[in-house]
Amino acid sequence: MKPLKLIFGLGLLAMAVTAQADSKVTTVINGQTIAKDLTKLTFNDKMVTLTFSDNTSETAEMGLVAVTLDHSGESGIKEILADPKKQKDVYNLKGQYLGEKPDGLSQGIYIVNGQKVYVK
Repeated sequence: MKPLKLIFGLGLLAMAVTAQADSKVTTVINGQTIAKDLTKLTFNDKMVTLTFSDNTSETAEMGLVAVTLDHSGESGIKEILADPKKQKDVYNLKGQYLGEKPDGLSQGIYIVNGQKVYVK
């Protein structure tokens, strides 16, 4: 029975972590879909108590409860803005910061704007 408790616990943890990524949680008890937001699962032997965001709760046998997580929604990131013309920092291959521009560097390979660049 402990592996089942672990699966339910991990599912609840996944709900908490992904709540900001527009995840959808569906709770079904004995074939009935519950139209409330699930916030907590508590296990006691073969029973599980489901607590919802409106502070109500329901208790049922574990075999009658199904919690489904759907992560197919959008993430919170809507747009990435970057200025491709802006010169970013310059690093050597050891990861040491060398400045903002590759001007005046001796011959070699450097990381400029996240890409390898050969300076002649």
